[in-house]
This record gives sequence, C-alpha cells and structure tokens, in this order.
Amino acid sequence: MEVFQRELKIFDCNAALGRRHKERIIHDSKDVLLRVLSEVSIAPRALVYNPYCISFGTLEGNLLLLQELGAKTKNLIPQFVVSFATDEIDEFQVHTRKEGVRTLRIFPLSHGYPLVHWIADTWFEWMASERMALWVPLGRYPEVDIRDLYTMASRHRRVPIVLAGSSYSNYSTIWPLLKALDHLYFDLSRFDITNGIERLIRLIGVRRLLFGSGFPDVDPKPYLYYLFRCGLQFSQLQQICNDNLEVLLFEGH
Repeated sequence: MEVFQRELKIFDCNAALGRRHKERIIHDSKDVLLRVLSEVSIAPRALVYNPYCISFGTLEGNLLLLQELGAKTKNLIPQFVVSFATDEIDEFQVHTRKEGVRTLRIFPLSHGYPLVHWIADTWFEWMASERMALWVPLGRYPEVDIRDLYTMASRHRRVPIVLAGSSYSNYSTIWPLLKALDHLYFDLSRFDITNGIERLIRLIGVRRLLFGSGFPDVDPKPYLYYLFRCGLQFSQLQQICNDNLEVLLFEGH
C-alpha cells in the first residue's frame, strides 16, 4: 500500500455519518472518517449520508447531515436519502438545489414501498433532468427486488445507478445485471469474492467500478490492501478510487 499512498487520491463512494437507532458504533464523526482516509490517501474525500434517514425522517436526517458537515468541510460531499413514496418532490428539489446535492440514496424496503414506475417515475425523470445519480443498497438484505430494479433502470437509462454494498449474497444477480445495463455502477465496499475485482474488470471494464469504504462498519485499509494487489496499473487504481466518482458527480457522467 505504501507504494501508492504518496500519490493516490481516494474518493469514497459509500460512507455514513451519524448514529444508528438500534446498534452502537465506535465512530460516527467526520473527523474520524477523514483521519482514516488520510492514512491511505494524499487527498481524501468521501460521499456521505446519515443513517437517521433510514428509520426516522429523511428530511430531518438530511438536515442533521448538513449540520454535521458544516460549511467548511469541502472534502465530505453530502448525499441525501429520499423516500420516493412519501417525500414531496417539490420540497426536495428546493433542498437539493440549495445545497448542491448531486446524488440520492433510497431504502425502499426499510421505507415500506416497492421500486415501481407508478411510485418512482416522476423522481427518475426529475433526476435525469438534473443529471443526478442514484445509490441503491443491496447486501445481505437488499433494499429492492432485483427485478424491480432492472425494470426501473431499463425505463430510465439517463439516471446512473450505483449498486451499493453488494456482497457474496448478491453474487448470482450482480453479473447479469451489470452486463445487461451499462449505466449501472458498482461499489466495491462489501464485495468479498475471490478474484472479484479481476472478474468485474473482465466483465465491464474499469469505468463503472467505485471504491467504497462502508465506513463506519468496515475499515477501508484491508480492502485497499487487497485492491492494490490485484495486479492493476496505477491509472486503473486511480480510476476506481477517485476518477470514476469524480466524473459521475461533477462532470455530468
């Protein structure tokens, strides 16, 4: 890791700030997140959301996130959580535009609704007009039915979608989904599959792969240690760890 640490920029695509309502976490502050990332990068940044939004109010949780970040935190980028079923899109537009928010994250299972066109089409159309991207958590308990995700992603190809927190439990659906839809991106934070990075690159290339830490549940250093030893060129590592997310957020994908 030390070989690259002096030069590599890291832009974390999957980090959370804020306490959980049903479990204790050791770290939940921006200072700790930045310290952890600075140990492995010369220019650490992270895209962050507040878990308060999952079990309580999305608007309140997003505002708590902004309070935690403060006006001077330029290397932590806010990501808003939204409920397509219950949030008012007009109200949400005001907050995202005011704060310059470029991405949204959804939790349909936790918020009690299916990801279907008669609930989500209006939101997708608005996101496409604003050139915004969407994060959809998978993992052991996926927040969406994978068939609904495929249908909605097929209907709205102008909205990039990041499959967040995927694990071995999603193994059988990830490969065909990524192959079928070229506007899906993949967060590597929980993908503990033997030779998984190498297989993903053979399947879809490097452009749609993003480094995520899974902070505070996961320490990013062991995964970066593995990533640095996959035989990748420095330019490929820089794409995965920084450049791909930079383009997705700020350069209109």
